[in-house]
Amino acid sequence: MESIVDRFCAREALRCQMCETDPKVASLVCEQCEIRYCDACRELCHPARGPLAKHNLVKPKGAAQQRESVCGEHEEVLSMYCLTCKIPACAECINDQRHPQHEVQPITTTCKAQKTELSHNLQQLSEKARSTTEFIQRLKGMSDKVTESCIEFERLVTAQCEALIQAIHDRREYLLEAIRMDKETKIRILKDQQSNCTGKLQQTTGLIQFCIEALKETDSAAFLQVGSMLINRVANTDMTWHQEVTNAAPRVSPIVDLTLDDAAVLRSIDNLNFIQMKPAKDGDERLPAGEMLDEHYISNTSSFTTSILSTNTVINASLLDNTTNNTNNINCNNHTNNHTTTNNSTITNLMTAMAINDCNKTSTLRSTKSYKSSSSSSSSTTLSLKMNAFRKLINYDETISSPQPPAIIPEDCSAENNSVTVAWQAPNHSFVEGYVLELDDGSGGEFREVYCGKETICTVDGLHFNSMYNARVKAFNSAGEGEYSELIGLQTAEVAWFTFDPVLSGGPGSGLIFSNNNATVSVEGWEHRVALGSVGFSRGIHYWEFTIDNYTADTDPAFGVARIDVNRNKMLGKDEKSFAMYIDRQRSWFQHNSVHERRVEGGISTGSTIGVLLNLERHTLSFLVNGMPQGSIAFRDLYGVFYPAVSINRGVTLTLHTALDAPQMDYF
Repeated sequence: MESIVDRFCAREALRCQMCETDPKVASLVCEQCEIRYCDACRELCHPARGPLAKHNLVKPKGAAQQRESVCGEHEEVLSMYCLTCKIPACAECINDQRHPQHEVQPITTTCKAQKTELSHNLQQLSEKARSTTEFIQRLKGMSDKVTESCIEFERLVTAQCEALIQAIHDRREYLLEAIRMDKETKIRILKDQQSNCTGKLQQTTGLIQFCIEALKETDSAAFLQVGSMLINRVANTDMTWHQEVTNAAPRVSPIVDLTLDDAAVLRSIDNLNFIQMKPAKDGDERLPAGEMLDEHYISNTSSFTTSILSTNTVINASLLDNTTNNTNNINCNNHTNNHTTTNNSTITNLMTAMAINDCNKTSTLRSTKSYKSSSSSSSSTTLSLKMNAFRKLINYDETISSPQPPAIIPEDCSAENNSVTVAWQAPNHSFVEGYVLELDDGSGGEFREVYCGKETICTVDGLHFNSMYNARVKAFNSAGEGEYSELIGLQTAEVAWFTFDPVLSGGPGSGLIFSNNNATVSVEGWEHRVALGSVGFSRGIHYWEFTIDNYTADTDPAFGVARIDVNRNKMLGKDEKSFAMYIDRQRSWFQHNSVHERRVEGGISTGSTIGVLLNLERHTLSFLVNGMPQGSIAFRDLYGVFYPAVSINRGVTLTLHTALDAPQMDYF
């Protein structure tokens, strides 16, 4: 190994440190001076006389020296190699039975074999190093291409955005011109009406003056000659004046009775984004993923319609007649086919609204609501705006007809608690961009739109209990809306079934412990924590009960209702968002906004039952303890959405019981 290291070091030959130019290979090094000398410089700079005579000059350690390895014990050349022990040996080592029955061979043969193997491995490693070097060069070249591609793409996006801006400017000029024309028309009509009224006024004034002069006539016979005529003329003028002037109104309104409908365009601008590009085959142009707008687009619309179907949408429709939940959350579980990674209709509306002047045609376009659905896309991929494709779609509008009505699938429709699920099937042989689902108010009233999108199944939550809802659906595309489907009636539950909602109650950090399928609740800490039910109410009569499973501490659990934004870290009734009754072993109080009043005798213990009666037809809240009314009506004038609520601390365990019939209260 030392020989190998020496030869490796000899590649960088140890040079003389005293040569002024072109240093020669050093032949000696002074151990005291630690300077290397060639033969010429040693004689000149380090003569062997005087004090320097005592210095020790030796050969440089890095200098390669040709020597043979010898056995340390026998001082013989190591000529053999034991393959079993994997060590070199001399002839004496082999003869003195140190390697009995071991496989040995000449050391030169073993050395040659290993050198051959090492050379082969080095060749393979060199190939890999060469390939890696080439790959690095490719990466460097790709970096330049990335920069060039991004610059070009920025230029393209800038040009496309400027085209959109120019289209908006052009549309603005068109709209302003329409306003100017409307102004000129109204002014012309008003001037004509003013001119007519002025002429009528002049005629009437002349008649009045003539009649005044006639009244001054003293000759009765002369007056009677024209009196009857003047009376009739004044009467006729008065009648026509009443009809034409007194009851007349301006023929046009001074107020511009128009409004600019820019909501769809603003939504389209918000949704303007990049789309993913498909990897191109050799020699082919890269196209956007989901690109369907070619010659095959029109001839094969039915397969495209099938490919855009998805499976499930859940909507909380509490704003429908202000019924129950005060939230309007939408969760779209979109399992759309891979061919529909883009939203064609949204950008189509943007292009159409800016490029088409036909108002009738523009009014038929529908855009999806701003319901947000999650979709995945991969990074590190070149992106492109899909503007040309949508221009094609605009050109194709005249060849696309309105879709046929979808077909309701009764076996997939259902009603559970206060929610309904409606499923439908895409119409055959029709190109569909989306669907509109409508529900009535549960009492046979007007229909209202509750969903607009591409899904073919939708769950609407937060409806009234004990109500029959009629549902219908229609399809639409860029050519217009289709006919409605047949109606389907869905009956919600008569009474509410619900549990505690751990999420609404504050989540894992609330300290509340839920069990028994979220019907039982307890808490470890001494501070009150509020637990909310999973359903909110805004109409109807609802009743639920709590049983006291454990009541060991001297504490006051509170029962009642609360709004969704109640303070969950205070006793129920301590803020203005909650209405409660808190009770101990002997008595109870009603509490709202930290004001407690009307003490009622009678307490609770383990096994007791607390009933809560929320009557939103009379807008009152009452309580029962063990089946008996706990005082009179606790709270009145309750309007809005209320959630069942309870606040407890350590030592109390409660179980919630729902889907109960409301008791009859005498004081109602």
